[in-house]
Amino acid sequence: MLAESPAIVLKSVDFKESSKIITLFSREHGKVAVLVRGFKRKKSRYPGIMSYGSVIDVVYYYKESRSVQTIKDAEMRIGTVKTQSDFKKLAIAMALLEVISQVIQEGEPNDELFGFTERFLKWLNDTEESPRNLFPYLQLRLAELLGVGIQTDESIGIKDPEYSIFMNIQSGNLSNIPDDGLSFKLTPIQQQYFRYALTGKTAAIPKMEIDAQELKQLIYHLDVYLKHHIDGVRDRKSDAIFEQIL
Repeated sequence: MLAESPAIVLKSVDFKESSKIITLFSREHGKVAVLVRGFKRKKSRYPGIMSYGSVIDVVYYYKESRSVQTIKDAEMRIGTVKTQSDFKKLAIAMALLEVISQVIQEGEPNDELFGFTERFLKWLNDTEESPRNLFPYLQLRLAELLGVGIQTDESIGIKDPEYSIFMNIQSGNLSNIPDDGLSFKLTPIQQQYFRYALTGKTAAIPKMEIDAQELKQLIYHLDVYLKHHIDGVRDRKSDAIFEQIL
């Protein structure tokens, strides 16, 4: 079957002398590996189209019983040149795409997650804002899109900075009272981060003055939450790069 789909490049590995196997997050089929013959030849146009984090329109021959499909054609869908040449932007994209690669499955499309990722990569490429503070927001959105979004108890004032707030891992909520299980008490700046993220004030997040230690701690809290609630989430190899921008 000939399939056409927008897709995002997640990974590439060499195959024989001149080819590559590219792993894609496709809107049509979820995670898909495609064989691109002649990728490394001098006259190939694919290196300029199918680099890490590229958003493309791809045509491939799809057979459910195959683990690797064969590409027929690909075109650039959204330019990501600015992201590729900006270390901070690329570090954020790598961290996000590594988590997405862990949680999506072959043959299982997720239209909402794909749409969010595509829009974010376009925004990231075009923005003049610093992406440094964004990863906890991306973790929260991934949790929401995968059906395990963090909730707030009705009894707490998430908009009120005077409250002490706990992030309760097992119940998946923010509360003034810690659960019997694992809970993290949020610092004032971390509480503010949640207020912005959960009340639609996301434009304020890039401008927040949050030091590296508190940002890393917040990312860790959310990593623990994602690992607890979503199968397949593991430590990220890209963190060695990502932590350089904090």
